[in-house]
Amino acid sequence: MLHKELQPMDAFRTSIAAPISTEDLQTITLLYQPIIGPEAFTLYQQLWTFSDSMKTEYSHYSLMNAMSLTAQRVFEARAHLEAIGLLRTWRAGDEQRTFYYELQKPLTPQAFFADPLLSIFLWNKIGDQSYQQLEKRYQKSTPWQKKGVEVTRSFTDVFQPNLKQKNVTASTEKDTRESYEFEHEFDFELLLDGLSEHLLPRKLVTPEIKRLIAKLAFLYGYSPLDMQKIILLAVDDPTHISTERLKRSCEDYFKLKVDRSPALQSSVKQQPVESKSSASAIPPASKEQEYLLYLESTSPLEVLRDSAGGKEPFPADIELVNRFITVYEMPTGVVNVLIQYVMLRTDMKLTKTFAEKIASHWVRKKVKTAKEAMELARQEHTQYMKWKNGETTSSNKSYKRQEKVPEWLDKKAPAKQSAAADPTIDIEAERQKLLAEISATKGR
Repeated sequence: MLHKELQPMDAFRTSIAAPISTEDLQTITLLYQPIIGPEAFTLYQQLWTFSDSMKTEYSHYSLMNAMSLTAQRVFEARAHLEAIGLLRTWRAGDEQRTFYYELQKPLTPQAFFADPLLSIFLWNKIGDQSYQQLEKRYQKSTPWQKKGVEVTRSFTDVFQPNLKQKNVTASTEKDTRESYEFEHEFDFELLLDGLSEHLLPRKLVTPEIKRLIAKLAFLYGYSPLDMQKIILLAVDDPTHISTERLKRSCEDYFKLKVDRSPALQSSVKQQPVESKSSASAIPPASKEQEYLLYLESTSPLEVLRDSAGGKEPFPADIELVNRFITVYEMPTGVVNVLIQYVMLRTDMKLTKTFAEKIASHWVRKKVKTAKEAMELARQEHTQYMKWKNGETTSSNKSYKRQEKVPEWLDKKAPAKQSAAADPTIDIEAERQKLLAEISATKGR
């Protein structure tokens, strides 16, 4: 909950890890802002103006006033800065909390474009043409053609060391950043266990390669088994792993599997402070709760696979589902209910117009959970069937066709809808069939 994450009266202090130049701000404006959004960019600027080596304490209320944003939006903007590596945050105290913000320098443009995660997110946001223009802008140019023999003197040609060793402390920072911290759980033991030592010597998997593998696996949704195949495709030299070949192999493998570009999804998850329990840690008390947990915790791509008996979904279906999540910003559980409802009502086809009509209705009704989506589908079932068959609300035509129906749709709906239920549907038979399908899916 938000009050556990941030309150207007919470205090904060700001510092800067290393001096931030105008070139750094330009980099953030052109390369980072399309990914993090204008509010996160404004928050970075505001924290920069508030920074004075932790000497002064401010309240978040003053920050909210300066940005004309609610506490929720300030928190979301902060989370975007943290996730992309521009901000580190510490929290102290329980009743009277103080947050300590440390602004980080952006990556150099060259390091940004070399990073597979950041570069492809930027490309997804601004498109290929704008991306190429930005990349060309930051390419090292040669203003004149170099001729003759270089006679530039080196440092040791001019200066002599005085043998006094400088005391380098932990506070010393580089003025430029070439990488940023990235945390993603990835099973490297499973990855390496599946690759023989002579195919991939363990010493080749350096910390840099590990970070790259974790980033690529996160970006494309690859499992350790997928990455095994990709690494074998990328390794053409027994002495080292080429990062460029690894990136290209990931792209080729993704096109081979799905034939579409990876989509950027932004999701700010609030971390509970006091409660350590989670929904997945509590055993479901009923089949409906187990089913709700499946809908809320499973990716729509996996639900499409389950609906197709484990087969990969078609690109058109993936594109439609991705649109519900990225454009309509529908929650995962709601999208999963929509997928199952539409497919069971249209002979296992994800009909675009029918699905979009229901989706727009749910968005306007502000449906946030799978349970709410199921309840609304029960209440509006008759109306949705009229939409499916191209009827208006004034039509009195009855349906004789027997169709599949989800188990949860058979639950008691409000009285005004129950009278209009289709009498020709064999509810019990379809319920048992759906339960068998779910059990088979859970057993895989």
